[in-house]
Amino acid sequence: MKHSLFLALLASCLGCATITTANNYHGVDIEGNGSPIETVLIENTGWTMFKLLPIGSGNPEKPNRNSCCMFRDTTTLQNNLDMLEREMKRVGATRIKNLSSKTADESLFLLLFTRTACRTSAVLLK
Repeated sequence: MKHSLFLALLASCLGCATITTANNYHGVDIEGNGSPIETVLIENTGWTMFKLLPIGSGNPEKPNRNSCCMFRDTTTLQNNLDMLEREMKRVGATRIKNLSSKTADESLFLLLFTRTACRTSAVLLK
């Protein structure tokens, strides 16, 4: 029990990959058409040492779980787009609108450690 709790805490501290969705219950998309939409926010975070050596980052294969990739940098736009594609298949979406991605770096202890967050948002049309 203590071992699994420690691993869950470590995974959440090192990085995580999350997918957050919000439904439009009115059934109208941005252009006023009758197709239902879903807004998606995908975020993948990770830590590096000296901006070169990856310590840990979120596992894009298992978003929204306490899972991380040790000593690998998975905070890339391609991984976020892969998660977006899997989410599109899950909800049955056929098109994307307003796709936007941004990467942000935050340094800790004078560039010793850097936290990188890659965020992607989109509106999925069914």
